[in-house]
Amino acid sequence: MLHDADALETYRSACAAAYERAGLSGLLWEGAAGWADVVKCAIRARVRRNRPERRPDPVAAERKRGGSMFDDLRHAWRRLRARAGVSALAIGMLALAVGLTTAMFTLLDALLLRPAPFKNPETLVKLAMGNERGSRGTVAPAVLRAWQNANVFDSVNAVSSRTSLLEGGFGLIARESAAVTPGVFDMLGVRPIRGRVFTTDEGRAGADDLVIISEEVWQAAFGRDPELLGKRIVLDGQSVQVVGIMPAGFRFPAWDTAIWRPVDYQAPGPTHADDQPAPYARLSQTIPAADALRVATDLALQADASLKGRWVISSALAGIRIDAYYKRALPILAGGVTLVFLVLCANVGSLLLAQYTTRRREFGVCTALGASRGRLLRQALFENVLLGLAGAAVGVALAWLLVSVSKSALPHAFLLRTLNPMGVDLRALGAATIAGVAATLAAGVLPAWIGTKPDSADSLRLVERTETPSRAARVTTRTLLVCEIALACTLLVGATLLARSFVNLVHADRGLNTHGVTTAWMDLPRGSFPDRPSRLTATNALIEAVTSVPGVAQVALSFGLPPGGGAIHFGDDWFSDIPGQAPLNLVVESYYVGPDFFSLYGIPLLRGRTFQPGDADTEVIVGERFAALMWPGLDPIGRTFRTGKDPHHVIGLVREINHPSVEPREDRPEYYETFSAGGNYPMLSIRCNGVCPDGAMLRQKIVSSAPGTRIVSLGPLDDVYDEQLAPPRAAATLTSAFAIVAMLAAAGGLFSVLSFAVGQRRREFGIRVALGAAPGSIRNLVMGEGLSVAIAGFAIGALAAWALGKALASFEYGIKSSDPLSWALVTGVVALTVAAASGRPARQAMRVNPASLLRDA
Repeated sequence: MLHDADALETYRSACAAAYERAGLSGLLWEGAAGWADVVKCAIRARVRRNRPERRPDPVAAERKRGGSMFDDLRHAWRRLRARAGVSALAIGMLALAVGLTTAMFTLLDALLLRPAPFKNPETLVKLAMGNERGSRGTVAPAVLRAWQNANVFDSVNAVSSRTSLLEGGFGLIARESAAVTPGVFDMLGVRPIRGRVFTTDEGRAGADDLVIISEEVWQAAFGRDPELLGKRIVLDGQSVQVVGIMPAGFRFPAWDTAIWRPVDYQAPGPTHADDQPAPYARLSQTIPAADALRVATDLALQADASLKGRWVISSALAGIRIDAYYKRALPILAGGVTLVFLVLCANVGSLLLAQYTTRRREFGVCTALGASRGRLLRQALFENVLLGLAGAAVGVALAWLLVSVSKSALPHAFLLRTLNPMGVDLRALGAATIAGVAATLAAGVLPAWIGTKPDSADSLRLVERTETPSRAARVTTRTLLVCEIALACTLLVGATLLARSFVNLVHADRGLNTHGVTTAWMDLPRGSFPDRPSRLTATNALIEAVTSVPGVAQVALSFGLPPGGGAIHFGDDWFSDIPGQAPLNLVVESYYVGPDFFSLYGIPLLRGRTFQPGDADTEVIVGERFAALMWPGLDPIGRTFRTGKDPHHVIGLVREINHPSVEPREDRPEYYETFSAGGNYPMLSIRCNGVCPDGAMLRQKIVSSAPGTRIVSLGPLDDVYDEQLAPPRAAATLTSAFAIVAMLAAAGGLFSVLSFAVGQRRREFGIRVALGAAPGSIRNLVMGEGLSVAIAGFAIGALAAWALGKALASFEYGIKSSDPLSWALVTGVVALTVAAASGRPARQAMRVNPASLLRDA
């Protein structure tokens, strides 16, 4: 390196020569142009000379640089590939956790969280008339007209649902339909994918032969015929014109409504005198909701005096299909998913912690070479992030599969009671992202923190076959296993209680034989059947027509039918003919039935006789419980009772009908009156020989035999009971699935940890055998470790399960939370699971050969 004087002289000479060649004197250059450069060169030369020469330190450079994020990701990827089996197992468990959580969020979002998929859903409400005893969701057309003519709401519309028979290009199909006021689609803010909606002048007589169908009906009945708009089709035996096609995701007023026809309740005349539509409204932006409801109540009472003592109540449109059972069940199921999520995360955590234990030597070497604790922790977290990203991606696909399978496998009565379409959308993807982040943090942070804290001196002395987990790792692993087993036991107890409760419901005695019975609920509108003789003629024609159908063995008429129930009477004015007996305060259910009702359903007649043609309206048949309440210890035949001013004469005693249900409903005493054709909604019960006729053919037979008849619903009665059992069935199925997943995950975690521990302690077991230990003692040692973890987990899980059993009390039927058989089943399953998970590692420990271990030393 040059000294200052030499550098300055060299620089000056070179610059002077350059300026002389340019025609300038060296003195001018020194004085004007180059003095600053000369000074700068001198300073730099002195700095170079005084600085000590140092060689680069690779460790310090690496410590200063810290490695780029790309390097960390690449290194993490290589690590995961080197342990492909463990990585795939961890990704699978994380995917299952994310998938279950996302699928459950999709269900909860559609049923409870998301508003109705309409314009400004916060202002859309369903109106009803209610009092202290409950609410009625329909109103008379006069009440609807009063609301529509007033300026209380921005808009008021109504619907009336029924089942319709459509003749399409592929034959007859039955679909749920609704008669709607023309403005309902504009109120909801929805548009058809083809055609138009109804106009304000449509729905009146002469302008009501129009129909809008859903995209699903367009596909199923007409093969997506592009020329369908404007054509006429046959609906319920009437020719109507198709004016619009609604998108497949549109659901209103129910999830399965697929056909809409116009109706105008403002039209004059008695056409709609017997209709009871369900009203919907959009709240006004200028009138407070409480004031609007108060004014609407006054208008309703003025229009319909029978509503005295009731007032207008409103409910959010999105929640109209969620009853009390679902509001109780869905949080329980969400809690079950949370427990499964925690079990899977704990399983992944114990798996990662075991893997970090095998890398103690690697971490010790890195620390000895200068790697900081933060660098090691960051590297471990990057590996966990890659696992989490892969698990979340697979979990989204799994969630989509679970939702698709659930919609096709689980009952519609449980899953689709919402106006929202159910699917994995952006909201579900957001939930999956949150679940993935939570799973990554829950499963990876603690193992990374413990596993990347090596003692470099001890780690360098370790060899692979003598490596053992640190004390913190052992404690953490056992804690995670105990938590897994405790959570799995909790889920298993809940699933066992719900499953046994569902079995009790299925095998409960209903008191009547419903096998092979099809029911048709009909509407005889007063516009077509204005008086009792016309309705009597229609019902006789219906019975004669249906009886003539091949395969039909017996037909009976009734008003009201289990499990839906009949007419409910309550009050403190029930009087028997026992002298001096005080009036009773009862809640009683009554049915109006024809002569063949009891024989068709196999309801035993205990004493007296059943109804016969020509019986007076005052003659009744009573059930056992009603007779015991009115005439305790006495024969009810020939006795009389009255409620209010109506006397009834008892001609028969029959076996009680039961209503098995988990709902908090009272199984009321009952009596039967003779069926009268004065009602507008008769029920037709049809018992078949073998297979019942096709439902579409029955609908056509009924409509053709009594033109003007509307069929509200038609189908096997067992389907009605199955729908009633759908919620407890789905709850038991889902909870059992969660319990199985949790128990398998806990067993897998216990198996992997014990297998890893046996592999790490092979040398110890070899020494024990060499010193004379029997193989059975080695087996008992390993089995004892698994058993100690299981006992601790079962004890904690039993306490949690006892608390869960109290929360499940409202879902249980014929069983209690302390049921010995349920707890015995849970104990047996846990014992077998622990034995299976511990058995193979114990056998591996027994087979250790001390001679081979000593040769490897």
